[in-house]
Formats: sequence, C-alpha cells, structure tokens
Amino acid sequence: MAHPPLLVFLGPTAVGKTDVSLLIAEELNAEIVSCDSVAVYRYMDIGSAKPTLEQRAKVPHHLLDIVYPDEPYNVAMYGQNAEKAISEIWQKGKVAMIVGGTSLYLSALLESFDLPIAPPNDELRRRLFEVSEQEGSEALHRKLREVDPIAAQRIHPHDVVRLVRALEVYGQTGKPISSFWHGAFETPKLNRYPNALVFGLICERGELFRRIEVRMHRLLEMGWLDEIHRLLEMGYSPELKSLKSLGYREFTQVVLGNWSLEKGQQEYLRHAKAFAKRQWYWFKKRPYVHWIDTTGKTTEQVADEVKRVAKICLLDS
Repeated sequence: MAHPPLLVFLGPTAVGKTDVSLLIAEELNAEIVSCDSVAVYRYMDIGSAKPTLEQRAKVPHHLLDIVYPDEPYNVAMYGQNAEKAISEIWQKGKVAMIVGGTSLYLSALLESFDLPIAPPNDELRRRLFEVSEQEGSEALHRKLREVDPIAAQRIHPHDVVRLVRALEVYGQTGKPISSFWHGAFETPKLNRYPNALVFGLICERGELFRRIEVRMHRLLEMGWLDEIHRLLEMGYSPELKSLKSLGYREFTQVVLGNWSLEKGQQEYLRHAKAFAKRQWYWFKKRPYVHWIDTTGKTTEQVADEVKRVAKICLLDS
C-alpha cells in the first residue's frame, strides 16, 4: 500500500514557514515533524519561535522539547528520530510534513548521506569554544584546515558551532568529519524519500531582513530575555551548545550584563542575516526544491500557491 504524501517546507529564518505549514496542515489533517536544531530543547520556547500550545493543539507536532538544554543532540540523532516520527504518522494514515530551516538536518534526512556518530566530549568542546572566544573562530578554521581541508572548504570560518563539531568528531574518532560525507556534496537527490514534495519559501532579501528584525522585536516583547534569565537561574551554563545557538548566545550576553540591549540586537541581526545567507546558499543547491516567492504575499496567498504547485506535481508523478 502506498504511503500518504511527505511534504517538506524549508527556507531561511523568519521567511514564514510556520504559518504557511500550519494552514496547510490543518486543511490536510497532517502532522508536523519539526526540523529545527534549537526547538528540540525544553525551556527554549520563545527564542526558537516554537509553535504555540494553541497551534500544537490544532496540529500535532513531533520533535519539539525532546531533550534538556544540557543533553547532547546531533544530526545523527535527528535523522533517527525524524524517520521514526514519519513512520508513526504514516501508520495512522495521515500526511507527514517536515518543517524547518536546519539545513544539515534536512539534507541528512532527505538525502541520507553517512553521518559521524561521535559521542560528545564536553571538555574538548569547552576548550574549542574558549579558543574561539579568545582567538576568534578563524583560529578554529585554521586548525580544521590542518586536519580536514575538505571540511574547512565547506564550513564558513565564522560558523563556530560546526567548526567545533568538526574538530570534536576528529578528536573523538581520529577521522576527518568529511570522511563521513560520502556523496553529500554531489548533486543532491531525494534518496530516502524519493516521492517527497519539497517546497522552499523565499522572499526578496531586503524584505527577509526586515522580517528578521520584526521577529526579533516580537520575541523580545514576548519575554525572550526573561526566558534566558530563567535558563541561567536553573543552572544551565552559557557555554552549553544549546545556549550558543543563534540569538541565545547574543542575548545571554545582555542578560549577563556584558552587553547593552542595543549591542545584543545589533550582533543578533548581523549574525541572523549571515545565517540566512548561509541557509540560502545551501538550499539553492537542492534541485528538488519547488520555490515559492513570498514577497508581498499573505500567508493565505502563499498556501494557495503551494496547493496549486502540489496538484501539478502530483498529477505529473
């Protein structure tokens, strides 16, 4: 018996994936599998822009709040968890939808390249983050270039989290992380789910940057700084990988009193815009994505366009 469809919604941060996917999921009676490397953590609700409890009551979500902020979580674990969630949704006879912007998670799940399953090493990770703080991320990039020039070519010199992970994998396994990437950078194909319909939401760059700024102010008004303060009060260290994620690392400095709110906002916007560019660079290399331009369109208009493209694709298949 054929499975119900697998729909995927990807795109850069703040482009509007959540609202569009919720609208379509309600119509299709679908369940959503989150693909967000921050939304997996409990207590990190505002900064990760998780769907609200009301939204989750309407549309069941998977892979939100599955680990504590000090527990390890990586792309290999995500791949296993997401496959299981999709299978469970299909067993109910329902449509499964993947929604998110964590590019490595998406590619690992859809394209099924080999992944390094290396246990986390907190001490090594702490030392590497210290090097980044004291000498800059370029120092980590130079180290990576010595042991794994292929990975150094692929990972941006300012992408601290991925630089640390690449060096950690090398330290733990003795093998370069690129040796686990068989086929990952050939022309990408939907290997694991060849019949998935993948929609990419994009908008004009200036509009996207405006949306990023508007969302930042909205999340701050919702109490993002208070959320970070509670995390620190609970004993979670600002050196944790979870609290080094985009937005949390900048506004943690504000909560700690090291930066003014203005500086925190400036640094966040600078990093968020660079992150959005990196996401776009990754996504645009995926030939299987059906792109939908959301510039100047309402959520309803974008959803209608997705449905129109979906009908054409399903008729052609």
